[in-house]
Amino acid sequence: MARPGPGELPPARETALRALSRWLWRGQDLQAALDAALHEVRPGLLDAGLATELAYGYLRLKGRVDFALSRFLARPGEVPEKLALGLGLAAYELLFLDKVPAYASVSWAVEWAKGQGQGRLSGLFNAVLRRVAEVGEGARSPEFFRQDAADEVEFLCRWHSCPEWIVRLWRTAYGPERAEAYLAAQTRAPALGLVLAPGRQGRDLAHMLERDPDLLVRDGRGFAFPAGTELDLDAEASRHVTRQSFAAREALKVLAPGSWPEPVWDACAGRGNKTRHLQEMGKRVIASDIHHGRLKALRRALPEVPCFRARADLPAPLKDAPGTVLLDLPCTGLGVLARRPDIKWKRSMKDARALARTQAAILDASYETVAPGGLVAVITCTLNPDENELLVEGFLKRTPGSKLVRQWTTPQDSQLGEFFFSALIEKRK
Repeated sequence: MARPGPGELPPARETALRALSRWLWRGQDLQAALDAALHEVRPGLLDAGLATELAYGYLRLKGRVDFALSRFLARPGEVPEKLALGLGLAAYELLFLDKVPAYASVSWAVEWAKGQGQGRLSGLFNAVLRRVAEVGEGARSPEFFRQDAADEVEFLCRWHSCPEWIVRLWRTAYGPERAEAYLAAQTRAPALGLVLAPGRQGRDLAHMLERDPDLLVRDGRGFAFPAGTELDLDAEASRHVTRQSFAAREALKVLAPGSWPEPVWDACAGRGNKTRHLQEMGKRVIASDIHHGRLKALRRALPEVPCFRARADLPAPLKDAPGTVLLDLPCTGLGVLARRPDIKWKRSMKDARALARTQAAILDASYETVAPGGLVAVITCTLNPDENELLVEGFLKRTPGSKLVRQWTTPQDSQLGEFFFSALIEKRK
């Protein structure tokens, strides 16, 4: 295979930089941006895997990378944004990807800078990246990130690569020890969650997977393995496996959906993962969402489920009152930063407050819809009391006749690396 010419990028770096550029300047979610970049560049299988690791890994540890670069850049803010992104990606490789030789990371970055018409900056790239490479194992030690830190919060922001507002929120809400557990979890890739299709093929796969020594946990057709696990599945077997967060399934299971009165209205259905799960439990389900694209995907996957487009914070266009309303509420997503590291660099406390108001409106409207004696199930994927415990507490205070049946949060020592909140509220007759 020919080596890339001056200014050209190896396929994995080209794909990762395109994805990160779409995320940064077009406002796309990282996964959508990466999907688009993979389609454009069409790298081979190994390069696609490296591109994914580069894009996600860089955003998980961007705070560490930025600090390391700041030690060797006299004026970091003077590097043009596009060039700074390439410099950061190369620095991430040097610091955290052991299988990539240092010379390769420096080489592609320097040649790429030249190709951007930045011959002067290519020399800076070369000098700075060589200094970054000398940091070596220091980048994996918290002491490197304590240098000149004004206080514990600044150190935690650097070491755990997390914006200050999230660090302060978690320390205030959960205390230093629990906050640090959450911060550490979001710097690592989450567990691989899988759901097997029903039927004989799924059962055969289950028998095989339950014997895997790396299996973390199993619940029915749901399995969880450590991040990076590569299962030896052929093309036929892969058709009967779907990737899905095991922690999300846990959050639903603790609310005992098998006992929910019917019909169940999945009012924030998205692409229908929970709709499918409820249907497979034998529940009569109807579904809605505000996003046309998600509904289209849901209809395609579950054509037998009645579904319609609707805003969950407005009165529902239903002829009959549902027995249960399931609310997978829009939220800041702070519980799934390991899977969605792009969120932490785009969200703010202002977003959290706005989402909490939206959640309250959805909860009020849904409660009005549900039949007397029915239930409202609330699930979020965030770690913020205003969107979780305080949301439910405020609703119960202002809503006579409502009763909290169950409330749960993923344990802080979970091996899954993702954290969900769920609650079940009864509407008394």
